[in-house]
Amino acid sequence: MLAVGFAVLLASAVWLYHTVIDASNFQTGVRKALEAHDNAFRIQLDQETSMRGFTSTREVSFLIPYGLAQAQMDSAFFELEATLKKVHLEHLLPRVTNEMALNKRWHDEVAAPLLADPRRRDATRLQERGRQLVDRFRAEDRALATGINEAASTADVAVNTAVVRIIAVTAFFGICFASAFLYFSGQRSRMLAETSRQRMLYENEKRIADALAAAFVQKALPTIPNLGFHASYVPASAEARVGGDWYDAFELPDGRILFSIGDVAGHGIEAAVIMSRARQAIISSALHEHDPAVVLSRANQSLMLQEPKMVTAVCGYIEPQTLLIRYATAGHPPPILAYPGSEPFFLQHDGMPLGILPNLSFGSFSVRARVGALLVLYTDGVIEHKRDLADGERRLLAATHTVMRLGSSDPASSVRRAIFADKLPDDDVAIMTVSFGGDEHGGAATVNAFAHNQFTVSAAGDDSAYATRRE
Repeated sequence: MLAVGFAVLLASAVWLYHTVIDASNFQTGVRKALEAHDNAFRIQLDQETSMRGFTSTREVSFLIPYGLAQAQMDSAFFELEATLKKVHLEHLLPRVTNEMALNKRWHDEVAAPLLADPRRRDATRLQERGRQLVDRFRAEDRALATGINEAASTADVAVNTAVVRIIAVTAFFGICFASAFLYFSGQRSRMLAETSRQRMLYENEKRIADALAAAFVQKALPTIPNLGFHASYVPASAEARVGGDWYDAFELPDGRILFSIGDVAGHGIEAAVIMSRARQAIISSALHEHDPAVVLSRANQSLMLQEPKMVTAVCGYIEPQTLLIRYATAGHPPPILAYPGSEPFFLQHDGMPLGILPNLSFGSFSVRARVGALLVLYTDGVIEHKRDLADGERRLLAATHTVMRLGSSDPASSVRRAIFADKLPDDDVAIMTVSFGGDEHGGAATVNAFAHNQFTVSAAGDDSAYATRRE
C-alpha cells in the first residue's frame, strides 16, 4: 500500500512539475512576444516622429533615425509574427498583418512623397493622411497589445495555479514531503528573481545605449565647393553602439573649415562620455582661435579640469579657396596626403596626448594641397588591428594608393573595406577623408549624396604647390 501511495505521489509530482515547466515556458514565450511587440512599436514610432521632424524643420539629420527604423521594420514584424506562433497566439496574426499593411501605406502614400518633395503643395493634406493612417495603426496596435497582455495574464494564472496544486498535493501527503516542495519552490523563485534582475539590467543598459547613440550621433559633414568630405565609423563595442573615436568637420563663420578626429583610451559608454567632452572642448576653443596648436592646448586644459583620461587627437583648419591646411596633433597617428600618380605619404606630427599633463603646448604644421589630392584622417584602430604598427601603416598607405588609383565615390568607406574587408574591427575605427576636387578644365560641379554618416561634395579648385613647415 505504501508503495502504491509513493507511486501515486511520484506520478502526481512528475505531472505537476511538467505542468509548471509548461506554464513557465508559455509565460516566457508570451514575455518575448511582448518584447517583440514593444520593439516593433518603438521602431514605428521612430519612423513617424522622425518624418514629422523632417517635414517641420527640413533638417536632414531627422532622416537618420528614420532610415534606421525603415531598415529594421520588416524584421521587427517578422520577429513578432514568429513569437506569436511559438506561443500559439495565431488569432493575433491578422492584427500584425494589418499593422504591416498600414505601415506600408503610410510609407508609400505619405513618407515617400514627402521625402521626394517636402515642399509640395499637398504636403499638409499628406500629413493629415499620415495622421489618419498612424491613428489606425495605433488602434490595431492597442488591440494587439491587449491580446498579448491577456495571454500574459493567462500564463501568470497558469503558473500560479500549478504552484497552488503543488502546495496542495504536498500538504495532502504530509510534512515529510514539504522539503521537496520547498526546494522546487525556492528554485523557481530564484530563477524568476534572476530573470527579473537580468531583464532590468538589460533594459537599463539599452536605455543608456539608445540615449548615448542619439546624443553622440555624428553630425552631417559640410558641403563645400572644392572640398569633399566622407567618413566611416565602426565602434568596437556592440553593447552600446558608441565608442571612444570621433570625427568632426564644420564650416566656421569666416569660411574656414574646422576638422578634428580623435580617440579616447578604452571602449563603450565611459569612453563615449570622455569623447563627447573632448569634442566639445576642441570645438569651443576653435571658435575663438586661429592656431590649431592653441586649440589643442586649451582643450587639454579643459579636460584636465574634469576626470582626466588619455585622448589623442588631430585638429586643424582648411581654407577652401587656397587649399591651405593648418593642423596640430596630440599623440595621434599622422594624417596621410595623397596625390594622383604619386605614392601617399604621412604628414609631419608631434605632441603628447591630451588629458595626461597640465599646461601642454603643441606645434602646428601647414601644407598646401592641390586639385585631386586626398587627405586621410584616421584613428589607431585602423593601423593597430593586427598588433603590428609598421604593417598597419603599410596597409593603410597601400589602401590609400589603391583608392587614388581606382577612384571612389566614397574614399573613407573604400579605405576601410580595403583594410578590414567584411571583418569587424577589434578596436573603434574612424576614418575621415577630404577630397580636394575639381576637373582638369577648372569647371566647378557639386554632387550631393546622403547615406548613413556619409556626405559627398566635389568641386573645382586651384592646383597649388605642396609645402610643409613647422610653425
